[in-house]
Amino acid sequence: MKWKQTESEQIQPLLRIEHAGAERGSTFWLRDVNLELEPGTFMGVIGRNGAGKTTLFHMLCGLSRISQGEVWLEGISMKEEPGRCRQKMGLIFDDDYFRLDLSVKYAARVYGKYYENYSQNDFLCCCRKFEVDIRQNVRKLSKGNYMKFQLAFALAHHPRLILMDEPEAGLDPVFRREWMNMLYDILDDECSILFATHLTEELEQYADAVTLLSQGRQIFSLTMPQLEKQYRIVRGSKVQMDYLQKRLVGRRKMEHYEEGLFQEDGRELWVEVSESRPTLAQLMEYLDGKF
Repeated sequence: MKWKQTESEQIQPLLRIEHAGAERGSTFWLRDVNLELEPGTFMGVIGRNGAGKTTLFHMLCGLSRISQGEVWLEGISMKEEPGRCRQKMGLIFDDDYFRLDLSVKYAARVYGKYYENYSQNDFLCCCRKFEVDIRQNVRKLSKGNYMKFQLAFALAHHPRLILMDEPEAGLDPVFRREWMNMLYDILDDECSILFATHLTEELEQYADAVTLLSQGRQIFSLTMPQLEKQYRIVRGSKVQMDYLQKRLVGRRKMEHYEEGLFQEDGRELWVEVSESRPTLAQLMEYLDGKF
């Protein structure tokens, strides 16, 4: 995470969520989410399908009511002034929200009227940069170009926070890497990205911080260095793993050895086992449904 300081103290977080929750229909609810997002930070929100990622994003952009807790964007309460907060957010969702039967250029002009700081010239400039044909009908755009169109529009009204809900779902691996490079290039001291996905490979390289959701609950919200410090994958014989059993979050049997997730507690392991840094996918596998 990119911490910035003024003299001897950290600046205020761009986004702060405290014990927040939201309901989605009558059968699912998100509860007790706590996280802080610093300016210029790329945070991944991970979890299996149905973990609560979309509900969290709907809560932030006003599609789901904040039923508990508080959320602030640049110190502005989303409960009290949702309209002001939405002006500061850019949305990139994996749905057909923007797919009007209009040209790219005209569709952006129509939606741009809802944002105080929208610039059509900036939108056209982004389209040229992202190689999006402004004459193309939005409904006929490929999945990749549709995501680029949404990104160009988001950048054109100069948001402080960009929300991306599963934007790379259905895209091929080559384009996903291109997409992540594109996002990292736009990240600066003024804009932060909250990126929800269940595909974790690219986040290993790009994310400054990660929040894990499982069954509507937050498991952790940590910077990448904090994750590396707190969790380790340990591998050894059954006897060795039996010895560590009470200190393992999860455990599974492999072909020639056993493996488990160890959470640092300040004590030595006292047994010689192989250790490695867990991938985000491994953390999801071991921690899902554990708390």
